[in-house]
Amino acid sequence: MSIAQQKGVDGKFELIVSVDGSSDHTSSMVEEFGKSADFPVRFLTHPDQGFELSRTRNDGVRESEGDFLLLIDGDCAIPPDHVATHYNVRCKGVMRGLETQLWLTEEQSSRIDLASIEDGSFLKEITWRQRFELRKRACRSSFYSLIRHPRKPRLIGCNMGMLREDYERINGCDERFVGWGHEDDDLNARMRAIGIRLKSIIGKTFTRHLWHPTAPSRPDDPALGKNVRYFQRPVRLSKCMEGLTKRTWTDVTMSLSGKVQEGWMEKVVSKAPFKTVRAGAEIDVICVDDQTAFGIRAFNDSADCKVLICKDVEDLHHQLVCEADVLITQSQGLSVKGDPHTYMDHVGDWDRITAWMSGEEVNTPAERAA
Repeated sequence: MSIAQQKGVDGKFELIVSVDGSSDHTSSMVEEFGKSADFPVRFLTHPDQGFELSRTRNDGVRESEGDFLLLIDGDCAIPPDHVATHYNVRCKGVMRGLETQLWLTEEQSSRIDLASIEDGSFLKEITWRQRFELRKRACRSSFYSLIRHPRKPRLIGCNMGMLREDYERINGCDERFVGWGHEDDDLNARMRAIGIRLKSIIGKTFTRHLWHPTAPSRPDDPALGKNVRYFQRPVRLSKCMEGLTKRTWTDVTMSLSGKVQEGWMEKVVSKAPFKTVRAGAEIDVICVDDQTAFGIRAFNDSADCKVLICKDVEDLHHQLVCEADVLITQSQGLSVKGDPHTYMDHVGDWDRITAWMSGEEVNTPAERAA
């Protein structure tokens, strides 16, 4: 109920309560809360099909109307200036959030009730050690932002603020993440890929996470979770395939340059399922005639996937080979970064390439032979 105590944002926000497969009395509780709230309150849910955090967030965003989005988990208590703090520092091209939150113990959480939230006394439920750790993390996060660290700070979704247009540029959270883990890491990576800066807001405000039993879908070892393989897929599209909207491969854009030789190369290019555009493509394809390799342009750095098509890579001593994410050659077959295998029987097989992008399991040559 701490959302009802927000100051300085009267008439400026709406509350969307999006629940992952609610089967309890949550809807009636939200309805009752909405009667006394001085801001719009809406509730939505979907059938329980497992832990679908990404889908739950996207459902809420689709239902919302505002230009600024603030994602907060339902198991968190927030200070009275939390929404105003996020709203007042909103900025295009910047996503702000927390690397960590204040994790309250079971004992601390038991002392937080409606009365302590209304009078603000719940804010005192913090030890000197917890406060020290938060300050240390705030300094560390400021340093990461100062040096433009490529992967840090790593923001978590329990407290994330961004403009709607930035969220929509990456098609929101990737709903292929089902089960615990890595949906926030994926969101971070795709935001950075389109040039969004990630900044910690821990020095200005932070959430208090109330203790509760560990989610059943959380693995004992996060490195072995079911989402790990998909998160580590060789090629990551910034605009995910299953997000706010459901995309097909014909929606994915591709740019094509270089000399397309008649025969096998022309056949490979013709099978690409993507939509060809001149600029701003997600997939950059360069076709190389070995004799003219040094006269063509470099890959577009903003492309999510760089594909090089050539006859024989051994005769092509060129920077393009090192920069390519996917290599299609007539003599050596098909290969992708991060996979030591080549696939001679799948030269020009775009289904295999899209499978890499989708994080689907691809059998190695040895596995297929077995």
